Amino acid sequence: MASPIWHILTGEYPPEPGGVSDYTALVAGGLAEAGIEVHVWTAPANRAADPPPPLTPPSQGGELKAPARRANSSPPWEGGVRGGGAQASANGTSAHSERSPLNSPPWEGGVRGGGAQASASGEGVHLHREPHLWSPEGLTRLSEALDATSSPRVILAQHVPSLWGYRGINLRFGRWLRTRRAQGDDVRVMFHEVRYHTKLWDKPTRWLLAALQRLMVRDLLAASSRVYVSTPSWEPTLRRHERTTHRQFTWLPVPSTIPVIDDPDGVALLRQRLALQGEVLIGSFGTYSGTVASLLAQTLLRLLDGRNDRRAVLVGRGSVSFLNQLVTAHPALKGRLTALGGLPPIEISRYLQACDLLIQPYPDGVTSRRTSTTAALAHGRAVVTNQGSLHEPFWAESGAVALAPAPHAEGLIRITEALLDDPEARANLGAAARRLYEQVFALEHTINRLLRPCAGAARETVECAR
Repeated sequence: MASPIWHILTGEYPPEPGGVSDYTALVAGGLAEAGIEVHVWTAPANRAADPPPPLTPPSQGGELKAPARRANSSPPWEGGVRGGGAQASANGTSAHSERSPLNSPPWEGGVRGGGAQASASGEGVHLHREPHLWSPEGLTRLSEALDATSSPRVILAQHVPSLWGYRGINLRFGRWLRTRRAQGDDVRVMFHEVRYHTKLWDKPTRWLLAALQRLMVRDLLAASSRVYVSTPSWEPTLRRHERTTHRQFTWLPVPSTIPVIDDPDGVALLRQRLALQGEVLIGSFGTYSGTVASLLAQTLLRLLDGRNDRRAVLVGRGSVSFLNQLVTAHPALKGRLTALGGLPPIEISRYLQACDLLIQPYPDGVTSRRTSTTAALAHGRAVVTNQGSLHEPFWAESGAVALAPAPHAEGLIRITEALLDDPEARANLGAAARRLYEQVFALEHTINRLLRPCAGAARETVECAR
């Protein structure tokens, strides 16, 4: 029998920012590198494909400046990439062919409808962008396009409720997947998120949304031949919505979406500019929203208070706003923190490597779906993080991160202080982090499990994934 063609459905894809966007590009590129014909179906991009120019720190104080663009500048994957598995560009342009949506001939490239024209050689990822793709009319067009491709087909949906539109309750999408399964397609769902989390004091409308999302989850499970989860913590929730007790759930730890750039000279120069007096660099990588921002702010305030030998480096979207709010509330911190905002992956890699350690707090605890932490692991950084309600025992067992018992600043501060006073402990922790990444999180493991899933009972799933 012919090898199946894989069709990946996602609510976001580069150049759209987001963890699922970058993850899907990695998986699509990895499957294509393994010789699989891959089609990605998503909505039109809402921003230009070119990433913003990287910010570089000045050599002597002052504000960060964006360098002028150079003609024919190198792509963001220059400088060499190391590490196992296939890599895909975070802006989605490295291995993809694309055409403008809907105004092209409907049968061009052998695929009906708008989106990306397949490459003539059949290599790479075939990217299709359709407006209103998750609406009833869009799903009808998608069915026509799928039926025009060869079978057998694998449909892999990257599930985050909000990304399918309709305020996260697109019940038609779940029913559509059930129809595709009934028509013979091998439907699979990767649960990045399951549903809205509700609290007693939430508005009634949020409770209603959560209830409707439970119905959607049931449809997604009924449609799926295989179910993947980004963290084992989702399994108990999903089991409550299962109609069968024999389902195998496969854990797919989320790999880093930031490639490790081999540029020691560039990293050394960057570090010299960030730490003019040889200060210790405390980093954090994320989006700096909600409870995470509050927890990080409390931690940094204590770590930097009265310590001119320390500086903080904030990497990721939202970091500039976070810094401005923190400095406004605490003027004494002015000049002690550097915020870099959103950067191309090559720049993020260099900044991560420049840091002595990274603090990655999470209100629900560190899990295998947190790409900010897996990026730190891939770069061999010492990581301080915390346990929480979404508990994954392997983090404590691995010894690869410094783990506070709860999402409280006191525990994070205590562990960070101990590491800052012990360079050897930081180096050992960073080496353990890199080993854990290679053993558990590297992209090659994800691709292997997608193509050759583990056999066995559901309780064995996590062991198979490791």
